Amino acid sequence: MTLSSIIRADDMGYVNALEFVGVDWGTSAFRAWHCKSGEAPVQIHKSDVGMSKLRRDEFAPYLEKVLLNNGVPCTAPVVICGMAGAREGWQEVPYVSVPACQEDIVRNAAQVNAGPYACTILPGVCIAEEGRFDVMRGEETLLFGAISNGVQDGLFCLPGTHSKWCRIECGKLLSWQTVMTGELFALLSTASTLSQFCCGIRSVSINKPAFRNAVREVLTEPASAIHKLFSIRARALLDPEADTDDFSSRLSGLLIGQEIAGIYLEESDLVFLIASGPIREAYSSAIRISGYDVETIAAETSALVGLSLFAHGLQTTNKVAS
Repeated sequence: MTLSSIIRADDMGYVNALEFVGVDWGTSAFRAWHCKSGEAPVQIHKSDVGMSKLRRDEFAPYLEKVLLNNGVPCTAPVVICGMAGAREGWQEVPYVSVPACQEDIVRNAAQVNAGPYACTILPGVCIAEEGRFDVMRGEETLLFGAISNGVQDGLFCLPGTHSKWCRIECGKLLSWQTVMTGELFALLSTASTLSQFCCGIRSVSINKPAFRNAVREVLTEPASAIHKLFSIRARALLDPEADTDDFSSRLSGLLIGQEIAGIYLEESDLVFLIASGPIREAYSSAIRISGYDVETIAAETSALVGLSLFAHGLQTTNKVAS
């Protein structure tokens, strides 16, 4: 069974079985959806007011204003994933250790209030064993949303500023690796000696040979990645016929290729890619170049299904108001 057959846009009926507000509160972004029984979920607010722009005492007033301005009844429970539960966020919610299942997330959620609204902040998940340390906040919601209707085993990729490659077995999150590919691209393209030649993520084209060739090169010789990064600058200085529009695409291809080269993939692996927009196309192309098949799912759909699952679980355990 493929992931695309498990969660589709017309599966929103499941999301709407309970009225609630789902919030994905990241480091640099905020998104909220009002889900009503029998109706399609509605995104009621989207902004760049992430954790990094708020003091601890500003989270509750901000959320209360969003909910009141959109006419959300005070009886609607609010379920929040992401960085609101971080140490620098609204209220720190300790991580759940692997292996982690949906029930572990529900049991360790924390209660807060935004004015008259009862809110629940979901915990993240961590690995802290035998010298291995890794954390996630928010991605676990997308993952459990993605596996809700059938896939209980597999390798999932969630690309972004800090990409996650997650291994699910028997419906439990067992392990993952975080790779700082997105952050490295941003730093190298804006604040390094390559920045005068690269024009940022919007100039990346996966249809150009520059991207595909870069992925192939670093998959063949992973140890050469750092040298190949500098070659972007060298070529820009020495080759008058170089297409300057290729430099950002090559930088992206080298970094994504290096990321994939560092992930342990079994021969039978089908990579489930949870992403949207240009980043989905870039990773899908690179993974296929590496010789593996890909099934994709829109990140927003996965987030909505995951938030719905936790809203139902919290209601069942009386950890959220009904």
